Amino acid sequence: MKRTLTYRLISLAIIVLSALAAYPGNKQPAQIKAMYRYTKLSRHVSGTDFERTDDMVLLASAVGSRFFSAKTEQYDSLMAMPGGREKYRDLLKYAANNALIIENGGITFDRNKVDIPTYGERFQVTRPDNADELTVTDCAAQEYFRYMVPMSDLEWTVCDSTRTVLGYDCIMATADYHGRKWTAWFTPDIPVPSGPWQLMGLPGLIMSAETDGGEYRFEIIGLEETDLPIAPRPGTYDYTDISRKDFRRFQREIQNNPEKAFPDGSVRYVNLAESVKAKTAHDLIETDYK
Repeated sequence: MKRTLTYRLISLAIIVLSALAAYPGNKQPAQIKAMYRYTKLSRHVSGTDFERTDDMVLLASAVGSRFFSAKTEQYDSLMAMPGGREKYRDLLKYAANNALIIENGGITFDRNKVDIPTYGERFQVTRPDNADELTVTDCAAQEYFRYMVPMSDLEWTVCDSTRTVLGYDCIMATADYHGRKWTAWFTPDIPVPSGPWQLMGLPGLIMSAETDGGEYRFEIIGLEETDLPIAPRPGTYDYTDISRKDFRRFQREIQNNPEKAFPDGSVRYVNLAESVKAKTAHDLIETDYK
C-alpha cells in the first residue's frame, strides 16, 4: 500500500472478540480495514433536510468481506461479553449520577466523563469467501432480519474520469443498482474488489460512492493493512429470513407509520397525521421495492 492511516474506531475489546471468533463463512483473514463516513439525508417534520452520519468499518480480503457500524460493533461486543449487560447498566447508573446534561429541553451525557456504547446503523453486509451473493442482516420493529443479494445484480460501467481520494489515484465507475444511480471512485492500487455496503466487484477498492442527488454517500476516512479475521457479528441473534424487497417495503411502512417500529406499544405517535409522517424521511437507499 502507498499509505497507511490509523483511525481508532474500534476498541481493544472488539478486536479481542473478533480475534477469538470463528466464522465458517470466511476462512481467509482480512487484508485491509477501511473506515467510511456514511452520510444520509433525513427530513424533519418541518420539511427541512439534515444529514445523519455514522462511521462504518470494512474488513476485506481479495475473496470476502464484512461491512458494519463501528458504534454497533462496540455495543454488540459489550453485550456479548460475560457480565456485559451488568457493565452497561452500571455505566447508565454512573452517567445518570455524574454526567447528565440537561439543556435546550434535551438530555444527554457528558462523554468526557463516561462513554456509553450506543447503536449506530443496524445493517451489516457480509460476503463469505468466494460467494456469489451477499448476506445482509438488519433490524426493524425490534426484530432482526436476514436476506441474500446476488452480486450479479450490480453491473458497473468504468469511465475515463479520475480523481484523488485519500492520496490514491481513483477511477470513476457508475451503476444503476436497485433503483438508484451510483457514482463510485475506486483505486486499482489496492487490488481488493470490495467497498462500502453492497458496492463491490470493481478491480480495486471503492474509496467513495454517492447516489444521484446526494441522498446517500460513503466516503473513506481511514485505511490500514490488517490480518484480523473477518468474524461474525458479536453475540447470538434469531434472524427472520425475508426477501430484500419485502424488507424494504416493511422499512418504508415504518417510515410512514413510525409507531409500527414499536410493536410492544411503548411509543405512540398519536398526534402525527399521515401526511406529516411521510415527510420525516427520504426514500430508502434501495427504491425498487415499489
